[in-house]
Amino acid sequence: MNIIQNISIIGSGNVATHLAKSFYNAGIKIDNIYSRNFENAKILAKIVDSIAVNKIELITPHSDLYIFSVTDGVIKLLSEKLNKSIGYNIKVVHTSGMVSSMIFKNLFKEYGVLYPLQTFTKEREVDMTKVPFCLTANSKQFEKELVNLARNISDNVKIIGDEERMKLHVAAVFVNNFTNFLYSIGKEITEQENIDFELLLPLIQETGAKILDG
Repeated sequence: MNIIQNISIIGSGNVATHLAKSFYNAGIKIDNIYSRNFENAKILAKIVDSIAVNKIELITPHSDLYIFSVTDGVIKLLSEKLNKSIGYNIKVVHTSGMVSSMIFKNLFKEYGVLYPLQTFTKEREVDMTKVPFCLTANSKQFEKELVNLARNISDNVKIIGDEERMKLHVAAVFVNNFTNFLYSIGKEITEQENIDFELLLPLIQETGAKILDG
């Protein structure tokens, strides 16, 4: 079995930033950071001792794995560009919850998904060892390689199919985005009435604790 030791990351947003930092800290070499915004690429590349690029054609052909951590709508376009630049015989994954791994079919020999089930912002630290990583691969061999890679940074690694992952992502949107929306409404009400929102924090914490207790 081949071991993934060096990667290139296509993207420089929230997920890309946390993945790059975590893999770098785990001893994985980050060959390139790609972003259309060259300044963003340079900022992240400096943190993880990598080389920033703002053109797909400049990404090294020698990485063991290429991770697409970009918005869903550009995965296909950028993967086609990478195929044209480097070719078919490389390994790729994306980090989306809602895009099928089959988007890479006929473009690359080995492909899959490396989906971290968590909400990320660049400035906020996250304990990646507790983040569930949901993996999909088009072969058993590649699946083993992705599992070994993910276990460098997470203690919670699961194999999951495209359809199951998409349903899980929808559930995640409900428990995260909708909950945050309701919190924002509560905060708006308290601000309108000049009431301290922090009075609600013990209630919010206890509600969360009850969910964890089952």
